Amino acid sequence: MLEQDRVLNILGWGAFAFSVSVFFLPVINPDVFWHLSAGRYALAHLRPPATDFLSWPLAGAEWIDFEWLPQVAYYLLHQAGGFWALLLFKAALLIATLLVFRRTALLYASPAALPLALPFFAAAIVTNSDLRPENFTLLFFAVTLYQLEERRLSGDVPRGWRPAAAVFLFFALWANLHAGYLYGLALIGLYSAGEFFEEQLPFIYGRAPFAHPVKSVRLFVLFCSGLAASLATPYGWKVYSVIANHQKYIATLQEYIQEWNTFDLTNAYQWPYVLALAGVFGAFAWFLLRRRHVVYAHFAALLFFGWASANHARHIPFFIMTGLVFTLALPWGELPAAKLRRSAVLAAAALWAAATFWFYSGFIWTQYTGKPALFKWGSPGLASFLKANKKELAGLRLYNPWGWGGWLGWELGPDYKVFIDGRYLFHDKISEVVEARNGSKNWDGLINKYGFDLMLITLDEPKVPVRQRLADGRNDIFWRPAYLFYLPRRDWAVIYWDYSIVAVVRRKAVPAGWLAAREFRWLRPADTLNLVAPLLSGDIPLSEIRRETALYLRAVPAGIDNSPAADVANFAAGLEKLCGAKGAKCRR
Repeated sequence: MLEQDRVLNILGWGAFAFSVSVFFLPVINPDVFWHLSAGRYALAHLRPPATDFLSWPLAGAEWIDFEWLPQVAYYLLHQAGGFWALLLFKAALLIATLLVFRRTALLYASPAALPLALPFFAAAIVTNSDLRPENFTLLFFAVTLYQLEERRLSGDVPRGWRPAAAVFLFFALWANLHAGYLYGLALIGLYSAGEFFEEQLPFIYGRAPFAHPVKSVRLFVLFCSGLAASLATPYGWKVYSVIANHQKYIATLQEYIQEWNTFDLTNAYQWPYVLALAGVFGAFAWFLLRRRHVVYAHFAALLFFGWASANHARHIPFFIMTGLVFTLALPWGELPAAKLRRSAVLAAAALWAAATFWFYSGFIWTQYTGKPALFKWGSPGLASFLKANKKELAGLRLYNPWGWGGWLGWELGPDYKVFIDGRYLFHDKISEVVEARNGSKNWDGLINKYGFDLMLITLDEPKVPVRQRLADGRNDIFWRPAYLFYLPRRDWAVIYWDYSIVAVVRRKAVPAGWLAAREFRWLRPADTLNLVAPLLSGDIPLSEIRRETALYLRAVPAGIDNSPAADVANFAAGLEKLCGAKGAKCRR
C-alpha cells in the first residue's frame, strides 16, 4: 500500500509539472500597456488615477480604475525585468492557483485522480492564462472554494467577529486587485443558500417545524462582510458603476470581444470546457437520479457557474474549478466495484494520457516563441517617428486602431493622447470604430464626427479594384489600398509606414515645408506594386521614386521590427533595372 501511495504521489507531481507548462505562454494581452501606464501614474502621483489622462476625447473624465493595485505591481516588475518579469509573475500566480486546486482535490482523499485532473484543469483555463488582473481572481477564487469545502467537510462554519474580519480583509484586498471578487461573493452566497435549503429539508417534507438556520446564517454573515469590504477601495461604491457599464454594453462586448461571447465549439482551446460541461453535469445527474445523492450548495453553484460560463467564455475557469472539485466530491467509493479487467483500466488511462499529450503538443507547446511577449499591436519604427516629430504632430487629434491604444499611450504619453484603448471608458465607441472598416462611408462619418488630423491605419483592409488609364493609352485594373479612398491625397499625406501600419496626416494640419520633406506621394504601403506599370509607361518620373526611396531608408532604417527597408531597397533596384530595359518609357 505504501508503494502504491508513493507511485501515485510521483505521478501526481509529474502531472503537476506537466500542467505548469500551460502557464509560461508569452504575454499577448494588449491591455497590459495601459495597465503599465496606470501603474506609472499611480506611483508618480502616490494615488491611483481618478480621471482619464491617456486619451483626448475623454481627457479629464472620471475613470474608476478598479485594477489599480495589479497595475502598480506590473509597472514595478516591468521596470525591474521587462516582460520576462511579467511572464514569470503571471506564471507564479497561476501555479499557485493550481496548487490550491490540487489541495482542494485532496480533501476527498483521491490522489489517484490528480494525474488526470491537473493537466485537464490547466488546459481548460488556457484561454484565461494570459497576463491579466484576472490572474488574482483565479487564485482568490480557488482559495475561497478550498475554505468553503474544508469547512463543509468538517461541519464547522466559524462564527464571531474574527472570521468576519478575516473575510473582510481578504475581500478588501481582492476588490483592489480585480472586480472578480463578485464571483467569490457569489460562491459564498450560493453555499449559504444551499446550506439553508438543506437545513430546512425536514420542514420542506413536512416532518418537522421550521428550523432555526445556523450554518447558512454564519455563511451569510461572511457574505455580508465580503460585500462590505468591496467598498474599501479608493473609489468606494463607484466600483459598481463599472460593473453597470459592462452590463449596459454587454451586447457590444459579446459581438466584438471573444472572451465575452458564448463558448465556441470550433475553438479548440474550449474543447476541454465542452467535455467538462458534459461530464460534470452527466455525473451529477446520474448520482441524483440513480443514487439520490446531492449536495445542494454544489448543485446551486454548478447551475450558476454553468449558466455564467455558457453565456460568457471568460467565466469558464470558474465552472471548471467548481465542476471538477464537485465531481471529485461525489461518493464514487460507494459504487459497487466494477468488474473491469486491469488491462481495460490501464487502456482507458493510456487513452486519456494520449489525448492530453496530443492537446498539449498540438495547441499549447506550439505557441512558445522563446520570447516573453508577442504583440501585433505596436511598431518601434512608428514610435520613433512620432517621438522625433512630436513638435508638429503631438497636438493633433489622433485616430488609432482599438488594439493599439494601450501601446501608444505607454510609448508616447504624455506627449500624445490616444483616441481609444481597451478600457471600459470606450465601450460606447467600439461599434463605430470596428464598423468603420466596412466601407468608405463609415470612415467618412467617423472622421467627420471626431475631426481627426492624424490617422494611424493598419494594413489589413481589403483592397479596392480601380480602372486606370495610363500615358500609353492602356486601361488596366489596379488593386489599391482602401485608405487611399477615404483619405484622398488632395487632403491627406502619407508620412510613415511599415509592414503593419501607415500614418497619414491632414495636409492643412502641419507646416507645408515640414510635410514636403517627409511625404510619400508614390511610395506608399500596399500600393508599391501599382507603381510598375505607370513608371514603365512614363506616368511617374523615376527621379521621384529614387527620392522617396532614399527618404524611406533614412526614416525607417533596416533592423527595426516591422521595417520593410530591405524590401523597399530591393524593389527600387528592380525598378531601376526595368527602366534600363529596352523599350521602357520611363521618365528620368
